[in-house]
Amino acid sequence: MADILQAAKSYANLLDVEYQIVLGKKNKNIAISIIFDEVHFFHLAGLQYLKDLSGILSESRDQIFRRILRGSLQKQLFESSKSYAKITDRIEYLSYLEQIMDSNETVFKYNSRLDVFSAVQADFLMKNEIQTRNVFTFLSQNESTGKYFCRSFFPQTDRDYTEGQTRWTLLYKKKLWKSTGQENVLYDRMRR
Repeated sequence: MADILQAAKSYANLLDVEYQIVLGKKNKNIAISIIFDEVHFFHLAGLQYLKDLSGILSESRDQIFRRILRGSLQKQLFESSKSYAKITDRIEYLSYLEQIMDSNETVFKYNSRLDVFSAVQADFLMKNEIQTRNVFTFLSQNESTGKYFCRSFFPQTDRDYTEGQTRWTLLYKKKLWKSTGQENVLYDRMRR
């Protein structure tokens, strides 16, 4: 089972990565780019639910991420929270985020008005199966950059968040390492 440090290290591998994706539906294509930032790890890992650690976790979210990587915030601290059991699945599956992003499974245009039980505000929703369990990744657009980021992330419990949402077809996906310019085309249905 992955711990908070393993999840942080896995997430750190994505900080230099950008995914460029083309989605299609009914002769309409949308191109999106997905990037990763230190500040988003906090929410993706579910650390906001550890209310009894709020005094310790009062620094900026990017500083907390860096402290986890350095080992100055250790797994025992997080595991001591009364609410830790609530986020163990998130932390476990967060270690697979790169594998999820590399996969070519389903993408949905997300309409939060169709999901009255969810508070997540997102533009797209990815559904992937990891170790026989569905995992949901919600993507939102950063208004200043136009690029997308992972807004929320969690494994499925009882609800399927894709119900009623509009499914788009993945046409193209490329993984780009920003520091080197290296590219890897993961999927290309457009050439067929």
